[in-house]
Amino acid sequence: MTKQQTVLVTGGAGYIGSHTIVELIENGYNCVIVDNLCNSSYESVARLEVLCKTHIPFYHVDLCDREPMERIFKENKIDSVIHFAGLKAVGESTEIPLKYYHNNILGTLVLLEMMQRYDVEKLVFSSSATVYGDATRFPDMIPIPEECPVGPTNPYGQTKLAIEKILADLYNSEKETWKFAILRYFNPIGAHPSGLIGEDPLGIPNNLLPYMAQVATGRREKLNVFGNDYDTRDGTPIRDYIHVVDLAKGHIAALKYLDARQTGKGICREWNLGSGKGSTVFEVYRAFCDAVGEEIPYVVTGRRAGDVINLTAKPDRAKQELKWQTELDVATACKDNWKWATENPFGYQLKGVKADFSTHEEQYDARFITIGADSKFQATVANLGATLVDLKVDGESVVLGHNCEAGYLTPDTCYAGATVGRYANRIAHGKFQLDGEKYQLTINNGVNCNHGGPGSFHAKRFLGPLVQNPSKGIFTAEFMLIDEDKETEFPGSLEVHVFYKLNVLTKSLEIEYTGKVSGKATPINMTNHTYFNLNKLLGKGTIEGTELQVATKKSVEVDKDTIPTGKIIERDIATFDEKPTVLGEKTPEYDYSFVTEEHSKDIDTRSKKLQLVTKATNPESKVTLEVLTTEPSFHVYTGDWLCAGFAPREGFAVEPGRYVDAINQPSWKDSVILKPNETYGSKIVYRFS
Repeated sequence: MTKQQTVLVTGGAGYIGSHTIVELIENGYNCVIVDNLCNSSYESVARLEVLCKTHIPFYHVDLCDREPMERIFKENKIDSVIHFAGLKAVGESTEIPLKYYHNNILGTLVLLEMMQRYDVEKLVFSSSATVYGDATRFPDMIPIPEECPVGPTNPYGQTKLAIEKILADLYNSEKETWKFAILRYFNPIGAHPSGLIGEDPLGIPNNLLPYMAQVATGRREKLNVFGNDYDTRDGTPIRDYIHVVDLAKGHIAALKYLDARQTGKGICREWNLGSGKGSTVFEVYRAFCDAVGEEIPYVVTGRRAGDVINLTAKPDRAKQELKWQTELDVATACKDNWKWATENPFGYQLKGVKADFSTHEEQYDARFITIGADSKFQATVANLGATLVDLKVDGESVVLGHNCEAGYLTPDTCYAGATVGRYANRIAHGKFQLDGEKYQLTINNGVNCNHGGPGSFHAKRFLGPLVQNPSKGIFTAEFMLIDEDKETEFPGSLEVHVFYKLNVLTKSLEIEYTGKVSGKATPINMTNHTYFNLNKLLGKGTIEGTELQVATKKSVEVDKDTIPTGKIIERDIATFDEKPTVLGEKTPEYDYSFVTEEHSKDIDTRSKKLQLVTKATNPESKVTLEVLTTEPSFHVYTGDWLCAGFAPREGFAVEPGRYVDAINQPSWKDSVILKPNETYGSKIVYRFS
């Protein structure tokens, strides 16, 4: 591969497609996904972004729709295609054959027309061993070679064979142009060893392992074994089960084979992808029981329409020509599948999680995820800025936020709910010196740089999120950002993770930050910039009447440019042992940085005990907010300069973090300098009662 090619992956959100995306990216390809999500979930794409640490463009498009398909080819320089998209259930195809013929064949025709129009010549086609039909009807055809006569026994197989013939006809019309790899694979099983992606059938699974997993996790009563009267060693059908990771690598091998073809030398050729070793249903059943550690209930039922006795591959051609062969056995596939199933008992479909999108045509942009959506305590987060968009207490919002991405991208942003960094709060005159080098940042706040300047994280699209429901009443959403040094005014390339953890039972939202830098050291200070309004339950638009208390009166003294003088002074504000300060029209403007630990040098504070730093109560709404953190400092701001559609004092902010302008303060700078091979970390908790 002479350049970084872009591969269009149709059906890339699906089972085999998602695993192939991982291998493509690991092999240096760029990917664009098109999927209509009829039998898949966008959650797999969000997880792929976190797993692969890269943004993956996604289009919610049906291949049968020409206009949006053409837009995809116009907007992206596509070099090649891997074609997975299509309906795929053997049994279902016998019940609704017209839908299978229309979807699978028409979708492929539209795809090929677009490829022809935009000079995309290479395609790897996901075919199937079902095109062979019952190979036992011929002598000496088990294991099955590519030369075996074809004869599908079901409409699904017929659509795959029809597409193969279309590819052959197109190749024969322009043999110097087209490069087609037809991959006939057998029974994919297993999951990615990370446990992040796997097979997630919508409805009743059609394949053996996901069905067994649902029985083992209690989602289904028992496994149905379709026939035990076949002429095999234990009466159940024989299949060539192949680990999905091996299968994904087979697609990479085929694509590289096409890449290596000389210009003017086309090809249209079939390869079997299999292990060459057949296993019966009962043999796989026993391997899966071993992985689970207990017996799974099953019942033998009648044979399934369209099934054949033996589908075992002869993969010699792939081994010789593609330099590919399987490396993972059935036992490994069962173990990986069980890891996926136990960590994701409902696959990508999480109860209490709701997803919405801000879209540009059919391409997904900002993604809004609500966790705890079926409770009265819930949080909505967005990948734009890893932002806390909304937080509901007793079903009513208590924070300021926008209902679309445009509100967060206005030039007069107030960073509502966003993750701010690389450096939250102010850096004096936008200047700092690190490792002998001087840096000048863009000035965006008086004479200072605030919240990282124009490269602030609030306007960057984080990867993910990876959403999980680890236990009852608890939801997590993990965002990732790769902030390359070439994309920022700060030194070093930074990898950031933002974890939201919502606990419905304790009415708490924990935010955890981690960061690692490569290349050069960098200043770092991350926090959440949420504005709270505990009056919103009463429909009031100000924070008037809110009672405020803080952990300490100790505060950083600042000069006329709001930069620390080096002194610690006391502010006129109530502490926990005093009568609360009541916020109102006559209350002074608060824009103060308080200090709970004057000499912290820790770059990772997560191991410290969470400390209560601020308590706010509204007597009318009877809602109390407690802010806890592991950080040595916290900023209290009464929102007197709120903008971007919000009125002054419509919300107040509590921002735990490192000291103001610490990078330029000798006694504090160690706490904000992240060096390669170190980890930055901090925690914030919003707790309500």
